[in-house]
Amino acid sequence: MDSGISSLLRLPHELLILILSYIDVAGWKQARQTCRSLNKLAASLLFSRVHFELCGRGCESLYNISQEPALAPLVKMVVLRRVRGYRKFSSFDTWTNSIHQPGAPDDGLWSACETTYYNNKKLSDELMLYAEWVAMSAEQKEALYRAYNADREQQQEEVLDIKNTLCFRAMTTSKAKFIHPDRALDTGTANVAVRQLNKALKTLHNLSALEHEPGFLYDEEWALRWRDLYFHPYSILGNTTYEEDEDVEALQLSVALQSLACFKARDCRLKKMSLYVGGPAFATPERLQHLWDGQGHEITRLCRQLRRTSSAAAADAEAYANDATPADSELYRRELELMRLAFAGLTHLEYSVSDEEEPEGCITIAAMLAFQFLSTAKSLQKLRLAIGRLVDGILLPVYGSDERQCVTGSMLLLRNLALHAPWSQIRNIELEIATDRTTLVKFLLARKKTLRFLTLIRMSLVRLRDPRNTWEPTLTEIGQGLRLESLTIAKLTDTLDDWGPGVQPRMLFDKEDKRWENKIGTYEAYYNDSIRRIIHGEDISSLDPPQAEAEQH
Repeated sequence: MDSGISSLLRLPHELLILILSYIDVAGWKQARQTCRSLNKLAASLLFSRVHFELCGRGCESLYNISQEPALAPLVKMVVLRRVRGYRKFSSFDTWTNSIHQPGAPDDGLWSACETTYYNNKKLSDELMLYAEWVAMSAEQKEALYRAYNADREQQQEEVLDIKNTLCFRAMTTSKAKFIHPDRALDTGTANVAVRQLNKALKTLHNLSALEHEPGFLYDEEWALRWRDLYFHPYSILGNTTYEEDEDVEALQLSVALQSLACFKARDCRLKKMSLYVGGPAFATPERLQHLWDGQGHEITRLCRQLRRTSSAAAADAEAYANDATPADSELYRRELELMRLAFAGLTHLEYSVSDEEEPEGCITIAAMLAFQFLSTAKSLQKLRLAIGRLVDGILLPVYGSDERQCVTGSMLLLRNLALHAPWSQIRNIELEIATDRTTLVKFLLARKKTLRFLTLIRMSLVRLRDPRNTWEPTLTEIGQGLRLESLTIAKLTDTLDDWGPGVQPRMLFDKEDKRWENKIGTYEAYYNDSIRRIIHGEDISSLDPPQAEAEQH
């Protein structure tokens, strides 16, 4: 054995693990090849977090690891994350105009510096040069367009194959019943990902966490590349939508939750979970039925567009009028009840919920399912909750003439949680939500016996014609009602007058505001003083920056 490795192995295992944690996956794989001791230590890091997705061969790696007696006990977390994505373009011209190859001239906002291949030589070298692209004939480009759509449709089929292996598992009979028995007979080995996940969960006895990472939110190159062609990020934003992505994510997440609820023994419940539920998703039994039938929510969105002046519930009723019978709805309602069991033992939960603000009631319907899941997590110690119309996973400020409509669902969720959530151990809450003062304060003070750490980020207090719906009295009540050890606040929005012509929203504690440019020390002093005053329970008359600073800008 190399003397350097021999000396390294004399260190305590805890220190070796710390050292190994600073290298990447490739480094762990190399370390496993050096000696038995480093193999064991590196393996504990390499296999502690395993990715999977429920299509094609996306669950094969997780399944293979779960069948290895030496590796299965090492798996602590599974990560649901799709590897690649394709976007649907409206036409051939839109597709070609969205392509931006290295060497392309800048065209307004569509510049090379906004791409992920800018200053990335490895990626740039893998892409076709712009000169080659423009030299191609129209026929050649049309052939590529057809091949792109064929690849996209094939991936969609792989994902939708999930439905062929799904079973109703909330039934009392010992034998699972296929949801689509006619399709299940024909699947063969076309899609085994769901079965592999179920088998893996039976043997991963140390599994304690699930992370859901939607590719379109977590991968900066999501849908930007196909073969050696590259789509400009702004073209993806402007010419496509992520509605299909949301439906696929919702389908896979719903199946994963069902599997976790079924195949994790009561003494091996998950402790940590993070998930994003976007779009119509599976907020109702009828929506879950559409997902598991493979229809997605295209008809749901169409009915919403046709019923802009009506409610989301009315749009749903029209969308599912010809599909959902009372017996079907009861079957899928039981599956949603079963999914709740996946939340039963959680101590840490990050839950993001996003849907449209129009028609009225979209967020309200989503909030009802969120309440069912959240109230099941009786042992919760740490919660991060974001709900509303999230753009790229971020809640934008809420204000204006339709503010009441925008906050109905989020306020309903907080009110129900304040009254019914059985969280006797919760110590840490982070919120990204729009609400009013009374609802927020009641929700937080309902947890005052244990709550010690609070984070409020991108929060909006809506006016609702109540002059006390501003941050000064709200944070005063919070500071005086809770015994906080730590408070973090950022980008808090409100309005100082009832909404009308000329009224502008106010945003507090925005470190990125131009007023603080080159004045980080001044901002930190202002921020720290505000936090001190709030935590000490002082009466806060103003949270605006010092007047002297404001006058300089």
